Amino acid sequence: MVDVIIKTTEELTMKLNPKIYKQLTTEPFETQNVDGKTIEFHYMNDTPYLFQYASKGRFAVWTSDGQNYKVLIEKAYHEALHDFYQFDVNKIWLNFLEKVGGISSKINRLFIIPTMVIYVVVATIAYFYFQELTLQILLGMIVLVVVSNIFQSRLVNKKVKNENIAAQDKIRALIGSDEFDELVKAQEQHYKEYFKFTEEEPIVDQSAQDVSYDENQVIEDSEEEGDDDGTEGN
Repeated sequence: MVDVIIKTTEELTMKLNPKIYKQLTTEPFETQNVDGKTIEFHYMNDTPYLFQYASKGRFAVWTSDGQNYKVLIEKAYHEALHDFYQFDVNKIWLNFLEKVGGISSKINRLFIIPTMVIYVVVATIAYFYFQELTLQILLGMIVLVVVSNIFQSRLVNKKVKNENIAAQDKIRALIGSDEFDELVKAQEQHYKEYFKFTEEEPIVDQSAQDVSYDENQVIEDSEEEGDDDGTEGN
């Protein structure tokens, strides 16, 4: 699992779990300033979100108001993977998140605006000149919109995955392969202890040796995903 989120050279602002961001008003246990952006860390254990996320194996949730970030993280998970939330790692990760945001925004504009213009033009022509075929034409346009959205989603996911792998490589180079692998083991151990897995029970496949963050910033398996806003972080 890995977190996925956003920034770009276009100064794109992206909101990530904004409702949770607003509700995290208590004093953070740690604060970092990365490239002019504030990152606050809050223990998930002190909020109503512990069961909602930890029960699903999401031990870290990144949130943003479009400018700054607040990380909701389970206490034992943070202690086990503390080095994965150090300043230099977060700097790499924020750059990834915001770059992904730029990619997503650019592709959305590339598809949505032309598709809507085509839809309006065709619908108008059908209404005035082909009224007896209006329904069929509109249904055909709806199919076009759906197909366009599917293609758009796949394109975004492919580019996000590539950026994700690049970010992971930078993090591995920064902290060293040995320490990275130790963090993978620490993560596996935390999952086992948190969910009380027995030796006979299967655990999450970590064959790609990736460290999980949350649904918005996840270091994913190279075989995994094409999901969520965001996403799924440190």
